[in-house]
Parts: sequence; structure tokens; C-alpha cells
Amino acid sequence: MFAGKKGSIFTLMGLYILTIPFFNGLNVTAYDNSQILGHFGESTTVFTYSLYIPIFAILAFMPLGLKLGKQIPVRTMILAVSFLSIVFNTASLFAATIGWFTFWRSLLAMVSVIGIFASMVPILLKYNPAFNMALLYGILQFIQKGSQHVYQYFGAHFTNFYNWTFGIYFLNINFLVCIILAWYFYKADAAPLKTSFQFDWRGWFIMILFFTVILFLSAEGQSRNWFADPKVTLAAALLLIILGVYLLHARFTIDPLIDPEVYTYKNVVIGAFMMFYIGIINGTGSVITGYMTNILGFDSVSGARTHLALLIGLCISIPLSTWLLYKRTYLATIWIMGFASYGLYHIILFFRFYPGIDSSNFFLPLIFKGLGMGFLFPISLLYISEGVPPKLGPSRMMTGIIAQAVIAGLLGSAILGTFISNLNLQHKTGLSQQLTAVNFPAQQQLAAAKRNFLFMGLSQAEAQKKAEKSLSNKTTQASILLAYKDIYLVMAAICFFPIFIILSFKLWRRPLKRVELEPIPI
Repeated sequence: MFAGKKGSIFTLMGLYILTIPFFNGLNVTAYDNSQILGHFGESTTVFTYSLYIPIFAILAFMPLGLKLGKQIPVRTMILAVSFLSIVFNTASLFAATIGWFTFWRSLLAMVSVIGIFASMVPILLKYNPAFNMALLYGILQFIQKGSQHVYQYFGAHFTNFYNWTFGIYFLNINFLVCIILAWYFYKADAAPLKTSFQFDWRGWFIMILFFTVILFLSAEGQSRNWFADPKVTLAAALLLIILGVYLLHARFTIDPLIDPEVYTYKNVVIGAFMMFYIGIINGTGSVITGYMTNILGFDSVSGARTHLALLIGLCISIPLSTWLLYKRTYLATIWIMGFASYGLYHIILFFRFYPGIDSSNFFLPLIFKGLGMGFLFPISLLYISEGVPPKLGPSRMMTGIIAQAVIAGLLGSAILGTFISNLNLQHKTGLSQQLTAVNFPAQQQLAAAKRNFLFMGLSQAEAQKKAEKSLSNKTTQASILLAYKDIYLVMAAICFFPIFIILSFKLWRRPLKRVELEPIPI
């Protein structure tokens, strides 16, 4: 079915290269948000929806996309998906409104699911089970996480070189390369995983309703001050109702979308919690990006260049963690290395949030974050899959995705933003109360600023007003620094806490057990 000598490195590399564009359909424009916002001129809330909807689309479409992918011959599937990706990607260039732009981006996200599956099938058939699961997961994570930062870096350069549309042209070239590679590597057109099509449509609809409520909370929870708004309270109650309806549905469905039977496996329950935990400690990266852009005034290229430090950490930790798993090292060792790396990332930034912080101060902590990602992401995917039969594979996969990406990643980031805003307000109030006549350093800064404005020819009243505003701006930046220091100190403690639990209770003093792959290692 596939070209090349069986087991050849050349064929393996070619098949893996095919996966990269589908993993990065949304990443290449990740640093273009300000330009896209300016292009459409919409409100921040509307633009937040336009960012979140494609992400929720790819997550919601994943169960159906995997089912459809099994019914279509692989060569036809990869060629069709590559062509549709070019069409949807190009259509977003000509969108007249943010709504149509979001629509085309969502379609691109959905077909990317099929593209990921189509490009993974040859690897699964050709190298699994001959390939050790640790190697397969490790290589996939290296490609997925590594290419994400490379695409964002190039996308930022393209934006700076021309504008946000350049990244979309670049992505189209990638899909054309996929078509060429598919013609070379796929010699036969067959659907080797084809089974009788059976899908839980009602369960899928319930899951989409659940995701829709989470989307609302993620996009508008902070702006509505959460439970101070009755609509947010109603949405939270709806989540519980939807969950109850789904459990009732699953009770009377032969093959539900997420089978509650999967939770009879202890590692799935613990693994889902660990994936949620990892999503929480990984979510502070959005704080760094926002601080660089909004406070320090970094352009997109500077921010992307700084975040390449993550790639350095990934290049070290993913091969190392993969080798340790392959050599059947105790799981506790890898968990500890991962949580320790995340803890060092947060504690270093706690000490570096001070006036005068620049781009060089972010490199070392971001390398540690990359190390943490490389140690924790592959092991979390493997651990939650231990001993789970292929029939429950989709249930296991969606459980992990909902725990890590939906609850922790998207909703958790919105809640984190609220905590930071509240801490910032508290610190700013406290600092402002210190700007009194007895605070001689503050009075000296105020007087010096006023003299400068007087020398510029301003009147006494204007100079006083501008001097007070300048001092207020300094207070604002200081309050933000204090708020970030608080968050990162707490997150450092949260990162080191699992290490204490693992060592105290002697957990996971064993190597990885049997892992069967169904449907894909994601």
C-alpha cells in the first residue's frame, strides 16, 4: 500500500511530515491576532469568540471525524482533505466579516481532524505494533509540539514581512506539499480500518451543547464578572443538567460516544485528573504572552523568538522521556522530572517579575517549561491509555481532551485571567493609598515629573495633571508585576505539590504497562 522499503527511515519521515500541516492549521496565524482584529474592527468579545470557535470545532468534530476517516480509502482521504484545506484556508482571505472568517477557519479545523487521522493511519499500520508505544507517542508529541512553535515563529515573521494573509499563503503551500507526498507514498487506495458505520448522533449533539456552554463561559465569563451575572449562573447550572442528560443517554445506548465503562479503569480517572492538572499549570503561558505584548510592548516577532526557548526544552525532554519510557523506567521518575521542570519555570519567573524585565529574562524559564511539557505530555497520554481496550479508545481520548484542553486549557485560562485582574486591582488600590504626602519617594518622583513637564512649556495645572498620570502609570505597572508574582508563586507550589505526594505515598514505582492504540495517540 505504501512506497518504500518496509521499516525504512525515509518512508517513516515522509509519513510523519504529512501530519505536520494538519496539526498547525490554526497555529500559523497565532501571532496575527492584533492585525486580524484591526482588519475586521470588531469588539474584543466578538474577536474572542472568533478565536475560540475553531478550537471548539476541532474538538467537537473529532469523534465524527475519526469515524468518517475509517470509511474512506486513505489516499483519497488525504488528497481530498488537502484540497479542501486549501479551499477553506483561501476562502478565509476573502471573508467580508468576522463571522465568515470564523466559519471558514472552523471548517479548516474540522477537516484537519480527518487529515491528522488520514496521515496517521499509514504509520499505525506500518510501524505498530512493531513500534513500541512509547516511541510512537514520543515521536508524535515531538512533531506536534515542536512544529507548533516553529509554525508560530514563521507565521510571526510572515506577518511582520507583509501582513496576516502571508501565513495563510504559506499554509496553502504546505497542503500542496501534502498532495505531492500523498501521490508518492500512497501506492494503493484502500480503507484498511473500514468497519460498519455506527455513530452516537444523540450523544454527539449533547456533547456539542456541553461545549457550547463552555465556549460561552470561556469567552464571556470574565467580562460578565462570573456568578455576579445571572446568565453565567444559568450556564453553570446547564452544564450539570447536560451532564445528567448524557449519563441517562449513555445508560440506554449500546455504543455511546463516551462510554462510562471507561471510568471503571482506575488509570483513566487518575489520568484524566493528571491531564487536567497539567493543563492548569501549562495555562500560565498565556500570562507570559499577554505581558510581553500588552505591558512590555513586544512585537509579534520578538514574542515568537522568545517562545522558541520552549522548542529547546522540548528537543531535550521529549527524546529523553521517550527513551526512559522505552527503557521501562519508573513512571514516578518521569512525573517528578516534569513537575519539577514546571515548578522551576514558575519560581524563576516569580523572581524575575520586576521593573526593567526584558526578553532575555524569559529564555531560561521558558526552556524549563519546554522541559516540563516534554516530560509530562507523552507520559500523561500513555498512562491514561494503559490497559484500556481498543473499543473504549475514543472514550478514553475524549475524556483526556475534555479534561486538559476544554476544562483546564480554555475555561481555566478565563478563570485565571479573572484572578489576575482581581489581584491587580487589589495591588493597585494598595499602592495608590501609599501615594500620600508622607511618602517622600513618591512626592520626589511627582515633583521631578512635574518639573520636566514645566520645562516643556506646560502650565502649572497641565504639568501637575500629567505628572500625576505618569505616577499612576508606574503604579499600574507595579501592581501588574505584583499580581503576576503572586500567581507564579502559587503555581510554583502547585507544581511541586505532586512531587511531595508521589514521594510520600511511593506512587508509580513501576514501568509503563501495556498500551493499545485506538484510534490515534492524541
